[in-house]
Amino acid sequence: MKNPLLSHLLASLVLIALFLGATSSSARACAACYGDTTGSKMGNAADIGIIAMVIIMFGMLSAVGAFIWHLAYRAKHPLPDYSELLSEDENHAALHAQPEAL
Repeated sequence: MKNPLLSHLLASLVLIALFLGATSSSARACAACYGDTTGSKMGNAADIGIIAMVIIMFGMLSAVGAFIWHLAYRAKHPLPDYSELLSEDENHAALHAQPEAL
């Protein structure tokens, strides 16, 4: 009987070999491996990609920080109870419903 782990490993190795054989040689290396990339299209594209990832990363970290600040603010300044809000509304409505005596 065949070992299922061995068959999965063999299938994975075959797929990896097929994918590596199908890719071009330029896709196997990063822009730094090509040598001097200053002024080339690939170097500029890598620079723009890095800048875009840094901007996205700081945006996401800022959003997480703002959410944590909001939770801390709400913990220190909780909203009043719902019953208090209703009683304030009833008192406010009762004051405005009474006609003013001259």
